[in-house]
Amino acid sequence: MKFLLIGIISVTLGWNVFAAETKICLITTDVGPEQTQLLIETDSKGDLDTIRIYETEDNKVTSDEFYTAEQAIADGIVASERDGRQVVILRAQNFTASSGGTIALDYLYNAIKGSRKVFNLKLVKVAGKFVLLTKEGARVNQLVFVGNRFVGQVIGIKEVLASFK
Repeated sequence: MKFLLIGIISVTLGWNVFAAETKICLITTDVGPEQTQLLIETDSKGDLDTIRIYETEDNKVTSDEFYTAEQAIADGIVASERDGRQVVILRAQNFTASSGGTIALDYLYNAIKGSRKVFNLKLVKVAGKFVLLTKEGARVNQLVFVGNRFVGQVIGIKEVLASFK
């Protein structure tokens, strides 16, 4: 009986040990103090389970949203919305919860014309852990959204800069 109890406790604790939340990327902008953290949680098998988008401004939490991997893969995630417009949408392409795939950042380039652009990244497993890469394969842990300005007003996102710090 003692060994059975120890076995049950070990298995239960083992599941919790292997499930983990990992910060994948910090997202900032050149137009304001907002910061967004993209985090993922994996299950006991190391598969993607949950995507978390945690937003702060001036060190105060403004949003903390959780999405299942199935939601992200099937429908995409509206990661940023302003004035009723979807500014940034994360869309999964050729993606599985076990191995990852392409994440397309679909962003509003010009709100006046309604034009959008796409910045592709890869979320893949490397040595059993998910990491974010550029489409060329360089590691990424920080994105900066550069504002697209017209007559001094921000009308969208001009470009996305990716780096590893």
